[in-house]
Amino acid sequence: MTIKNQVTMKKILFVIMAILTTSAVHAQRSTDKKPVMTFQETTVNIGTFPAEDPIRVCKFVFTNTGDADLYIHQAFASCGCTVPSYPQNAVKPGETDTIKVTYNGARKAPGTLRKSITIHNNSKKEMIKLYIIGKMIPAKEIPVEDIELEE
Repeated sequence: MTIKNQVTMKKILFVIMAILTTSAVHAQRSTDKKPVMTFQETTVNIGTFPAEDPIRVCKFVFTNTGDADLYIHQAFASCGCTVPSYPQNAVKPGETDTIKVTYNGARKAPGTLRKSITIHNNSKKEMIKLYIIGKMIPAKEIPVEDIELEE
């Protein structure tokens, strides 16, 4: 066998080994256990509320329907008026937990709102968007005749 044939055989053998290794790694990844974050609802309507009472709290209930522990790495909102809080410990397979979201409309213009919360986690879907919707109505105007003046 010539040196050229030996080099060609080594290249072919290397390519075959690379394909087999890649296939084995891919097969192992597809059988890895993963958590699955399943929400009862991904949009919560906080309703209509007056500007005099601008704080609203809602909860997003989820279950780990996968077969491994679920960890939430980070949860952040689309603006500073919306603050999420989430479980810091593992959510075991089959367990249910909540993400609590507080909306504070103080110093915000009345009207319709839609805020998003992005959840980063270790599940099959690593990034999940949640939404709160609602409507803040303007504060009641006090008629001039009802204002008491100090004398």
